[in-house]
Amino acid sequence: MISHVKPLILLIMVQTMVYAANIVAVLEIVPADDEVELTLSQYRHLTDELRNRARITLPEEFSILTRDNIISLLPQDEEERTCLAEGCAVDIGRAIGADYVTQGQIRMFDGKLTLTVELFSSMNGNLLGSFVTESENATGLLNAIRENASPMFEKLSKHRFSGLKDLQDEEKAKPEQLMREKKDAMPVAPSPFRIGVIAKGGFTVSGIYGAKNGLAYSVGLVTALDIGLLDLVSGALFSRDGFEFDGQDASILKAEVPLTAMAVYRESFGLSLGAVLSLPLSAKIDGKAVEDLANFGVAATGGFTYLMTKNIFANAFYEKYFTKSFSSINDSTIDRGVFAVGYLF
Repeated sequence: MISHVKPLILLIMVQTMVYAANIVAVLEIVPADDEVELTLSQYRHLTDELRNRARITLPEEFSILTRDNIISLLPQDEEERTCLAEGCAVDIGRAIGADYVTQGQIRMFDGKLTLTVELFSSMNGNLLGSFVTESENATGLLNAIRENASPMFEKLSKHRFSGLKDLQDEEKAKPEQLMREKKDAMPVAPSPFRIGVIAKGGFTVSGIYGAKNGLAYSVGLVTALDIGLLDLVSGALFSRDGFEFDGQDASILKAEVPLTAMAVYRESFGLSLGAVLSLPLSAKIDGKAVEDLANFGVAATGGFTYLMTKNIFANAFYEKYFTKSFSSINDSTIDRGVFAVGYLF
Protein backbone atom coordinates (compact mmCIF):
# COMPACT_ATOMS: atom_id res chain seq x y z
CA MET A 1 0.00 0.00 0.00
CA ILE A 2 2.70 2.49 1.01
CA SER A 3 4.75 1.62 -2.07
CA HIS A 4 1.83 2.74 -4.25
CA VAL A 5 1.13 5.91 -2.27
CA LYS A 6 4.68 7.27 -2.39
CA PRO A 7 4.85 7.52 -6.21
CA LEU A 8 1.44 9.19 -6.21
CA ILE A 9 2.56 11.76 -3.60
CA LEU A 10 5.77 12.33 -5.57
CA LEU A 11 3.83 12.91 -8.78
CA ILE A 12 1.52 15.41 -7.03
CA MET A 13 4.57 17.25 -5.62
CA VAL A 14 6.25 17.38 -9.02
CA GLN A 15 3.13 18.74 -10.69
CA THR A 16 2.59 21.26 -7.90
CA MET A 17 6.15 22.54 -8.25
CA VAL A 18 5.75 22.69 -12.02
CA TYR A 19 2.63 24.85 -11.79
CA ALA A 20 4.26 27.09 -9.21
CA ALA A 21 7.22 27.71 -11.48
CA ASN A 22 5.23 29.15 -14.46
CA ILE A 23 6.27 26.34 -16.73
CA VAL A 24 6.17 26.77 -20.51
CA ALA A 25 6.26 23.60 -22.65
CA VAL A 26 7.43 24.05 -26.24
CA LEU A 27 6.32 20.87 -27.99
CA GLU A 28 7.96 19.47 -31.09
CA ILE A 29 6.98 21.06 -34.40
CA VAL A 30 5.20 18.38 -36.45
CA PRO A 31 3.86 17.92 -40.01
CA ALA A 32 0.12 18.47 -40.45
CA ASP A 33 -0.10 16.44 -43.69
CA ASP A 34 1.85 13.83 -45.63
CA GLU A 35 2.97 16.27 -48.35
CA VAL A 36 5.55 17.95 -46.10
CA GLU A 37 9.03 16.58 -46.83
CA LEU A 38 11.35 17.73 -44.08
CA THR A 39 13.90 15.65 -42.18
CA LEU A 40 13.76 14.88 -38.46
CA SER A 41 16.80 17.08 -37.88
CA GLN A 42 15.06 20.01 -39.60
CA TYR A 43 11.97 19.61 -37.39
CA ARG A 44 14.19 19.50 -34.29
CA HIS A 45 16.19 22.53 -35.36
CA LEU A 46 13.00 24.56 -35.92
CA THR A 47 11.68 23.43 -32.50
CA ASP A 48 14.96 24.31 -30.79
CA GLU A 49 14.82 27.80 -32.28
CA LEU A 50 11.21 28.26 -31.07
CA ARG A 51 12.23 27.09 -27.58
CA ASN A 52 15.26 29.40 -27.66
CA ARG A 53 13.01 32.37 -28.53
CA ALA A 54 10.89 31.57 -25.48
CA ARG A 55 13.97 31.42 -23.26
CA ILE A 56 15.31 34.74 -24.58
CA THR A 57 11.99 36.60 -24.44
CA LEU A 58 10.34 35.47 -21.20
CA PRO A 59 11.51 36.77 -17.77
CA GLU A 60 13.45 34.47 -15.47
CA GLU A 61 10.27 33.74 -13.47
CA PHE A 62 9.29 31.44 -16.33
CA SER A 63 10.86 28.00 -16.72
CA ILE A 64 11.16 26.52 -20.22
CA LEU A 65 10.98 22.73 -20.39
CA THR A 66 13.65 21.06 -22.48
CA ARG A 67 12.97 18.17 -24.82
CA ASP A 68 14.26 15.72 -22.19
CA ASN A 69 12.10 17.37 -19.49
CA ILE A 70 8.96 16.86 -21.57
CA ILE A 71 9.79 13.23 -22.34
CA SER A 72 10.47 12.45 -18.68
CA LEU A 73 7.19 14.02 -17.52
CA LEU A 74 5.05 12.15 -20.03
CA PRO A 75 3.16 9.06 -18.76
CA GLN A 76 5.30 5.96 -18.81
CA ASP A 77 2.41 3.76 -19.89
CA GLU A 78 2.65 3.24 -23.66
CA GLU A 79 -1.12 3.31 -24.13
CA GLU A 80 -1.39 6.67 -22.37
CA ARG A 81 1.47 8.06 -24.48
CA THR A 82 -0.29 6.95 -27.68
CA CYS A 83 -3.54 8.53 -26.53
CA LEU A 84 -1.78 11.83 -25.81
CA ALA A 85 0.01 11.76 -29.17
CA GLU A 86 -3.39 11.61 -30.89
CA GLY A 87 -4.74 14.49 -28.78
CA CYS A 88 -4.11 18.22 -28.87
CA ALA A 89 -1.27 20.31 -27.45
CA VAL A 90 -3.43 21.41 -24.50
CA ASP A 91 -3.94 17.78 -23.42
CA ILE A 92 -0.20 17.20 -23.43
CA GLY A 93 0.39 20.43 -21.50
CA ARG A 94 -2.03 19.33 -18.79
CA ALA A 95 -0.54 15.83 -18.67
CA ILE A 96 2.96 17.14 -17.96
CA GLY A 97 1.75 19.88 -15.59
CA ALA A 98 2.73 22.90 -17.68
CA ASP A 99 1.02 26.28 -17.26
CA TYR A 100 1.40 27.12 -20.93
CA VAL A 101 2.04 25.04 -24.02
CA THR A 102 2.94 25.96 -27.58
CA GLN A 103 3.31 23.86 -30.70
CA GLY A 104 3.88 24.42 -34.41
CA GLN A 105 2.43 22.51 -37.34
CA ILE A 106 3.73 22.52 -40.91
CA ARG A 107 1.56 21.87 -43.93
CA MET A 108 1.79 22.41 -47.68
CA PHE A 109 -0.25 25.38 -48.93
CA ASP A 110 -0.23 26.41 -52.58
CA GLY A 111 3.18 24.83 -53.14
CA LYS A 112 4.82 26.41 -50.07
CA LEU A 113 5.61 25.30 -46.53
CA THR A 114 3.17 26.95 -44.09
CA LEU A 115 4.01 27.03 -40.37
CA THR A 116 1.26 27.71 -37.79
CA VAL A 117 2.41 28.24 -34.17
CA GLU A 118 -0.14 28.57 -31.35
CA LEU A 119 0.30 29.36 -27.65
CA PHE A 120 -2.34 28.04 -25.20
CA SER A 121 -3.16 28.22 -21.52
CA SER A 122 -3.11 24.61 -20.29
CA MET A 123 -5.61 25.41 -17.53
CA ASN A 124 -8.53 26.42 -19.75
CA GLY A 125 -7.30 25.78 -23.31
CA ASN A 126 -7.61 29.46 -24.30
CA LEU A 127 -5.52 30.66 -27.23
CA LEU A 128 -3.12 33.37 -25.97
CA GLY A 129 -1.19 34.05 -29.16
CA SER A 130 -0.27 32.66 -32.56
CA PHE A 131 1.44 33.42 -35.84
CA VAL A 132 1.38 31.94 -39.34
CA THR A 133 4.16 32.15 -41.88
CA GLU A 134 5.08 30.52 -45.17
CA SER A 135 8.29 29.87 -47.06
CA GLU A 136 9.77 27.88 -49.91
CA ASN A 137 12.09 25.98 -47.55
CA ALA A 138 12.97 25.22 -43.92
CA THR A 139 15.50 28.07 -43.76
CA GLY A 140 12.74 30.57 -44.48
CA LEU A 141 10.63 29.10 -41.68
CA LEU A 142 13.60 29.36 -39.31
CA ASN A 143 13.99 33.07 -40.06
CA ALA A 144 10.24 33.58 -39.61
CA ILE A 145 10.39 31.97 -36.14
CA ARG A 146 13.18 34.35 -35.17
CA GLU A 147 11.04 37.29 -36.30
CA ASN A 148 7.59 36.29 -34.98
CA ALA A 149 8.09 34.07 -31.92
CA SER A 150 9.31 36.77 -29.52
CA PRO A 151 6.23 39.04 -29.99
CA MET A 152 4.02 36.01 -29.31
CA PHE A 153 5.83 35.13 -26.07
CA GLU A 154 5.81 38.79 -25.00
CA LYS A 155 2.01 38.57 -24.92
CA LEU A 156 2.32 35.70 -22.46
CA SER A 157 4.60 37.71 -20.20
CA LYS A 158 2.27 40.71 -20.31
CA HIS A 159 -0.79 38.64 -19.51
CA ARG A 160 0.92 36.71 -16.76
CA PHE A 161 2.20 39.68 -14.81
CA SER A 162 -1.01 41.69 -15.10
CA GLY A 163 -2.46 39.15 -12.67
CA LEU A 164 -3.94 35.70 -13.20
CA LYS A 165 -7.43 36.91 -12.33
CA ASP A 166 -7.23 39.76 -14.86
CA LEU A 167 -6.01 37.32 -17.48
CA GLN A 168 -8.91 34.96 -16.87
CA ASP A 169 -11.42 37.85 -16.92
CA GLU A 170 -9.94 39.14 -20.16
CA GLU A 171 -10.06 35.71 -21.79
CA LYS A 172 -13.70 35.26 -20.74
CA ALA A 173 -14.64 38.74 -21.92
CA LYS A 174 -13.09 38.37 -25.36
CA PRO A 175 -13.76 34.82 -26.62
CA GLU A 176 -15.03 36.10 -29.96
CA GLN A 177 -11.94 38.25 -30.44
CA LEU A 178 -9.60 35.34 -29.68
CA MET A 179 -11.49 33.09 -32.09
CA ARG A 180 -11.36 35.82 -34.74
CA GLU A 181 -7.60 36.24 -34.29
CA LYS A 182 -7.10 32.51 -34.72
CA LYS A 183 -9.35 32.46 -37.78
CA ASP A 184 -7.57 35.44 -39.33
CA ALA A 185 -4.20 33.76 -38.78
CA MET A 186 -5.17 30.69 -40.78
CA PRO A 187 -4.41 30.72 -44.53
CA VAL A 188 -7.43 31.26 -46.80
CA ALA A 189 -8.10 28.37 -49.17
CA PRO A 190 -7.52 29.42 -52.78
CA SER A 191 -10.40 29.46 -55.28
CA PRO A 192 -10.52 26.37 -57.54
CA PHE A 193 -11.18 28.66 -60.54
CA ARG A 194 -8.54 31.03 -61.90
CA ILE A 195 -8.24 33.25 -64.96
CA GLY A 196 -5.15 34.67 -66.60
CA VAL A 197 -3.41 35.82 -69.76
CA ILE A 198 -1.16 33.88 -72.12
CA ALA A 199 1.15 34.56 -75.07
CA LYS A 200 2.40 31.85 -77.45
CA GLY A 201 5.04 31.75 -80.14
CA GLY A 202 6.38 28.95 -82.33
CA PHE A 203 6.35 27.41 -85.78
CA THR A 204 3.83 26.04 -88.27
CA VAL A 205 4.02 22.78 -90.21
CA SER A 206 2.04 23.18 -93.44
CA GLY A 207 0.57 20.14 -95.20
CA ILE A 208 0.08 22.04 -98.47
CA TYR A 209 2.18 20.59 -101.28
CA GLY A 210 5.18 22.80 -101.95
CA ALA A 211 4.48 25.13 -99.04
CA LYS A 212 7.16 25.98 -96.52
CA ASN A 213 6.79 26.20 -92.76
CA GLY A 214 6.49 29.53 -91.03
CA LEU A 215 5.90 31.28 -87.72
CA ALA A 216 2.90 31.10 -85.41
CA TYR A 217 1.81 33.17 -82.44
CA SER A 218 -1.25 33.57 -80.21
CA VAL A 219 -2.46 35.89 -77.44
CA GLY A 220 -5.54 35.75 -75.24
CA LEU A 221 -7.12 34.59 -72.02
CA VAL A 222 -6.71 31.29 -70.21
CA THR A 223 -8.82 29.71 -67.45
CA ALA A 224 -8.06 26.84 -65.06
CA LEU A 225 -10.45 24.87 -62.86
CA ASP A 226 -9.05 22.57 -60.16
CA ILE A 227 -11.29 19.50 -59.80
CA GLY A 228 -8.94 17.47 -57.61
CA LEU A 229 -6.83 15.01 -59.60
CA LEU A 230 -6.95 17.14 -62.76
CA ASP A 231 -7.04 20.79 -63.82
CA LEU A 232 -9.44 21.63 -66.65
CA VAL A 233 -7.79 24.30 -68.80
CA SER A 234 -9.53 26.37 -71.45
CA GLY A 235 -9.29 29.83 -72.96
CA ALA A 236 -10.03 32.18 -75.84
CA LEU A 237 -7.15 33.08 -78.18
CA PHE A 238 -6.48 35.02 -81.35
CA SER A 239 -3.85 33.24 -83.46
CA ARG A 240 -1.86 33.86 -86.61
CA ASP A 241 -0.32 31.03 -88.65
CA GLY A 242 2.24 32.03 -91.24
CA PHE A 243 3.73 29.95 -94.06
CA GLU A 244 5.20 30.38 -97.55
CA PHE A 245 3.19 29.25 -100.59
CA ASP A 246 4.48 29.32 -104.15
CA GLY A 247 7.20 31.77 -103.15
CA GLN A 248 4.73 34.12 -101.50
CA ASP A 249 4.08 34.91 -97.86
CA ALA A 250 0.76 33.61 -96.58
CA SER A 251 -1.04 33.81 -93.25
CA ILE A 252 -4.28 32.78 -91.58
CA LEU A 253 -5.91 34.69 -88.69
CA LYS A 254 -8.24 32.62 -86.53
CA ALA A 255 -9.93 32.40 -83.12
CA GLU A 256 -9.10 29.34 -81.01
CA VAL A 257 -10.63 27.67 -77.98
CA PRO A 258 -8.32 25.05 -76.37
CA LEU A 259 -9.96 22.42 -74.16
CA THR A 260 -7.44 20.34 -72.18
CA ALA A 261 -7.16 18.27 -69.02
CA MET A 262 -3.87 18.64 -67.09
CA ALA A 263 -2.48 16.26 -64.49
CA VAL A 264 -0.17 18.13 -62.08
CA TYR A 265 2.79 16.46 -60.34
CA ARG A 266 4.10 17.94 -57.07
CA GLU A 267 2.32 21.22 -57.86
CA SER A 268 4.99 22.14 -60.42
CA PHE A 269 4.91 19.93 -63.52
CA GLY A 270 1.82 19.33 -65.63
CA LEU A 271 1.03 16.94 -68.50
CA SER A 272 -1.88 17.99 -70.74
CA LEU A 273 -3.99 16.32 -73.42
CA GLY A 274 -7.01 17.71 -75.20
CA ALA A 275 -8.41 19.38 -78.30
CA VAL A 276 -8.40 22.78 -79.99
CA LEU A 277 -11.43 24.21 -81.78
CA SER A 278 -10.70 27.01 -84.22
CA LEU A 279 -12.67 29.45 -86.34
CA PRO A 280 -10.74 30.85 -89.34
CA LEU A 281 -11.36 34.60 -89.64
CA SER A 282 -9.27 35.69 -92.63
CA ALA A 283 -6.39 34.63 -94.85
CA LYS A 284 -3.93 36.48 -97.07
CA ILE A 285 -1.44 35.43 -99.72
CA ASP A 286 1.09 38.08 -100.73
CA GLY A 287 -1.12 40.69 -99.03
CA LYS A 288 -4.27 39.73 -100.95
CA ALA A 289 -7.35 38.37 -99.19
CA VAL A 290 -8.28 34.73 -99.75
CA GLU A 291 -11.97 33.79 -99.61
CA ASP A 292 -11.47 30.03 -99.76
CA LEU A 293 -11.30 29.49 -95.98
CA ALA A 294 -12.67 26.42 -94.24
CA ASN A 295 -15.59 26.93 -91.86
CA PHE A 296 -13.91 25.50 -88.74
CA GLY A 297 -10.90 23.54 -87.53
CA VAL A 298 -10.30 20.70 -85.06
CA ALA A 299 -6.93 19.64 -83.66
CA ALA A 300 -5.59 17.28 -81.02
CA THR A 301 -3.06 18.82 -78.66
CA GLY A 302 -0.65 17.71 -75.96
CA GLY A 303 2.27 19.11 -74.05
CA PHE A 304 4.01 19.98 -70.81
CA THR A 305 3.55 22.82 -68.33
CA TYR A 306 5.92 24.10 -65.65
CA LEU A 307 4.52 26.22 -62.82
CA MET A 308 7.38 28.56 -61.95
CA THR A 309 5.37 30.24 -59.17
CA LYS A 310 1.74 30.06 -58.06
CA ASN A 311 0.99 32.74 -60.69
CA ILE A 312 3.53 32.36 -63.51
CA PHE A 313 3.73 29.33 -65.80
CA ALA A 314 5.42 28.22 -69.02
CA ASN A 315 4.45 25.43 -71.39
CA ALA A 316 5.16 23.77 -74.71
CA PHE A 317 2.43 22.25 -76.91
CA TYR A 318 1.97 20.63 -80.29
CA GLU A 319 -1.33 20.98 -82.16
CA LYS A 320 -2.13 18.37 -84.81
CA TYR A 321 -5.00 19.51 -87.07
CA PHE A 322 -7.35 17.00 -88.73
CA THR A 323 -9.24 19.57 -90.81
CA LYS A 324 -7.98 21.48 -93.82
CA SER A 325 -7.49 25.23 -93.81
CA PHE A 326 -8.71 25.90 -97.38
CA SER A 327 -11.87 24.29 -98.76
CA SER A 328 -10.54 23.70 -102.28
CA ILE A 329 -7.08 22.40 -101.32
CA ASN A 330 -6.61 18.88 -100.05
CA ASP A 331 -4.04 18.24 -97.35
CA SER A 332 -4.09 21.92 -96.39
CA THR A 333 -3.72 21.27 -92.69
CA ILE A 334 -1.46 23.60 -90.73
CA ASP A 335 -0.09 22.10 -87.53
CA ARG A 336 1.59 24.17 -84.80
CA GLY A 337 4.37 23.74 -82.27
CA VAL A 338 4.28 26.57 -79.72
CA PHE A 339 5.97 27.71 -76.54
CA ALA A 340 4.04 29.91 -74.13
CA VAL A 341 4.26 31.96 -70.95
CA GLY A 342 1.27 33.01 -68.89
CA TYR A 343 0.10 34.65 -65.70
CA LEU A 344 -2.81 33.51 -63.51
CA PHE A 345 -4.53 36.06 -61.28
